[in-house]
Amino acid sequence: MLEYIRDKSQSLGVKLAFVLIILVFVFWGVGNFNDRSAGTLVAVVNGDAITMREFESAYRNAEENLLRNDPSLTREQLKEQQLGRQVLRDLVTQVLLSQEAVRTGVTITPLELRMAIGGIKSFQNENGQFDPNVYTRVLAAQRMAPAQFEHDTARDMLRQKIYAMVTAPAWADPAEAQKRFEFLREKRDVDYIFIDSAEFAPSIKPTEEEVTGYYESNKAQFAVPAKADISYVLVNPQDLVKASSISSAEAQKWYEENAARFEQKEEVKVAHILVPLAEDASAAEVKKAGDQVAKIEAEIKSGKSFAAVADEHNGPNAAGPGGELGWVKRSMTVKPFEDAAFALDAGQVSAPVRTQFGLHIIKVEEKKAGGLPPFKQVEAQVLAAMTQEQGVDKLHDVVDSLVEDNILGRPLKQGAEKYGLKWGDTGLLSAAELEKTLGVTAAGAATLVGTPAGNPVDSALEAGKSYVVARVIKSEPATTAPLESVKDQIVKVLVAQKALVAAMDAAAQLRKELDTAPLGAAGLKGREIKNVKGVERNGGLASFAPDTQMAAALFEAKAGQWLPVAYAVEGDNGAGAVLVRVKGVQAPDAGEWDMVKDIMGNAVTRDRADALFEMFMQRLASGAKIEVYNEDFVDRKNM
Repeated sequence: MLEYIRDKSQSLGVKLAFVLIILVFVFWGVGNFNDRSAGTLVAVVNGDAITMREFESAYRNAEENLLRNDPSLTREQLKEQQLGRQVLRDLVTQVLLSQEAVRTGVTITPLELRMAIGGIKSFQNENGQFDPNVYTRVLAAQRMAPAQFEHDTARDMLRQKIYAMVTAPAWADPAEAQKRFEFLREKRDVDYIFIDSAEFAPSIKPTEEEVTGYYESNKAQFAVPAKADISYVLVNPQDLVKASSISSAEAQKWYEENAARFEQKEEVKVAHILVPLAEDASAAEVKKAGDQVAKIEAEIKSGKSFAAVADEHNGPNAAGPGGELGWVKRSMTVKPFEDAAFALDAGQVSAPVRTQFGLHIIKVEEKKAGGLPPFKQVEAQVLAAMTQEQGVDKLHDVVDSLVEDNILGRPLKQGAEKYGLKWGDTGLLSAAELEKTLGVTAAGAATLVGTPAGNPVDSALEAGKSYVVARVIKSEPATTAPLESVKDQIVKVLVAQKALVAAMDAAAQLRKELDTAPLGAAGLKGREIKNVKGVERNGGLASFAPDTQMAAALFEAKAGQWLPVAYAVEGDNGAGAVLVRVKGVQAPDAGEWDMVKDIMGNAVTRDRADALFEMFMQRLASGAKIEVYNEDFVDRKNM
C-alpha cells in the first residue's frame, strides 16, 4: 500500500480542501526522526549521524522488498551480495542530498507537502477532496504514524526537486536517438548447426565415486528447509462486518453520498489502420501517405473486412490483430483520434484522421454510454465498499484482542468464531510455502518457522490487506536429504553435464572442418544446417533460450562466416551445442521509427539526465567527510 501511496504522491496540481489538511499537519507536525539516544552509529557524513536504528529499519525494508519480488532469494544470499553496503550507500546519499539542500536553500514548503499528500487519491473522499479521517485510517491500517509518512514524503520530494534542478540542462540530439533505435532494432538471419546432447547420453555411466563426490560438494542443493505447522486466524477488514447487517436504506444513503465513485465514463471499442507520417513530413511524403490511405479506403468500401485490411496494412506495433485497440476512454488517446472516435456510432468507419503518429482510419465496434448506474446495478459493490470501510474501523481492536488471547494461550478457533473469521491449520510447510498459503511477507514467514513449537507469535503479521494471528503447533529443523533419496537425481545431472561436454567437443571438431570440408552430408557428418530469420539483439535461436555472449558475437560478426567457437544452448529443442553464422542483416523498419521516435528521444534524454545526476552525486561524495563505523553490523556478520 505504501508503494501505491507514494506513487500517487507525484500529482501536485490537485485543488485541495486546505483547511482540513492543515488540521492534520498542525496536530502531528513533522516530528524528529534522528533519535541518537542509543549512541551507536553506523556512519557520520559531514558531522551528521546515521544511527544503527535508522540503518536497521532501512535494511529490513530493502530485504523484504527484494525477497517479495524474488522468492527464490534467501537472506544469506542478500548478505553475500552485500545488501548492507548498498543500503548504507543509499542512506549516505539521503544525508548528502539533505545537506546540499540546506546549503543551496532548496526546501519543501509546508504548502508543497500538503498539496502532495492531499493529491493522493487514497486519502481523498468521494468528492476528490483530502479527508483527515481517511488519511489517519489508511496510515493506521499500515501501522505508520502520520509524522513518519510526512517525513518520508518530504524527503522523497526534496530528492525529486534537486534531481529536476541538476538535470534541467540535459538534452540529446535527435540523431542520437535514431542511432540507438537502429542499433537496438537491427536483426540477423542466422544459420546454425545443432548437436543434441541426447546423442551422447546413453553411453555415459557415472561412477559411485562421482555420485558421492557431487553430493558432498553440492549439499546445499539437497537442503530440506525448516518447516512449521501453523494454527492461524486470518483477519480481513471486509470479514469483520457482514453485508447482511447493512440495511438497504443505509446502503442507498451511502451510495448517494459516494456517487462519484460509481460514475462511469463513456467508452468506445475501436480498431484502426495506421499509415505512419511524421508531424514535420514534406509535401511529397504527405501526398504519398494520402494516396496509400485512399487505396485502403477503397479496399474497405469494396466489401473487404476492416480486420483483414488492417492486418494487411498495419505495421508490427500499430495495433493488435484486426487493428484492435480495445476499449478507450476519453483522455486515453491523442485529441484528434479521440474526437473522431467518440463522434462515430457503433459500426461506423471514419475518414482519415491526422495525428502526430500519422493518418488513421478508425472503426468503432461498440460503445458504452457514461453516467451514473442505478443503485441496484452496483448494490453489491456498495455493500463491499461499506463492509471494507467499517471493517477497517474495527480492525485494530479485533487484531489486538486476538493477539492478546493468543499470548494467553486461548484457542484461536474460539476467537475466530467470535468474530466470524477464517481460521485453520496449515500443516507442516516451509517458509516459501507459508508465504503462498497465508499471504504473509518473506519476513513474516521467517518469523513463523523461527518461532519454537508450542509458542504464539506475539504480533499480527501483515498479509496483503489482511493480518494473520498465528501459533506454531509443530516445527521441524532444516536438514539435508540423504544420498540414497537423491541418487537418481544426481545421476541425471551428471549424465546431462557429461553429455553436454561431449556435444561441445563434437561441435568444436566439426568447426575445425567447416572451413575446409565441403558442406555436403559428408562434410557435415550428416548434420543439418537450419536457418532462423530476424534474430533480435539478445535474442535466441528458434526455441533455444537466449545466450547473451552468442547474440553479442552474432551482431559483431560479418555475414557468411561461422563463429569460431561453439555455444552451449538449452530449450524446447533440448540441450546441446550450436555452431552459428550470420546469413544476412535486416535493417530496422522505418515505419516503426516514426512511431517510437518520441519514446526513444525521451529515453536518451532521461539517460543523459541520470548520468548528470550521478556525476553530481559523485561530486558531493568526493568532497564529503564520510566515516563508517560498525562494518560488521553493516555486513550482517554473525547475524
